[in-house]
Amino acid sequence: MAIYQIDMGEEKAKALSKTIQELIISLGGSVVEVDFWGKRRFAYEINHKGEGFYDVIQFELEAKHNSKLKSKLNLTDGLVRYLITAKS
Repeated sequence: MAIYQIDMGEEKAKALSKTIQELIISLGGSVVEVDFWGKRRFAYEINHKGEGFYDVIQFELEAKHNSKLKSKLNLTDGLVRYLITAKS
């Protein structure tokens, strides 16, 4: 799951989603499903903002590439938060 900055607008948030999907593919992974939820309110403010664009990307990627993916996501402008979980 990823949350994008509300200031960027929906079209730019969707473009950032595409960029993240391309990053996953470049690391040898595959994108299974994308569910862009759109604008949602936060339970609490993050960086003085009360809303963001939510996006759920299901993907397959070898575990050895997780650290590289995380380091690239940490440097991505417009990304407020992300969470990577393993599906069993």
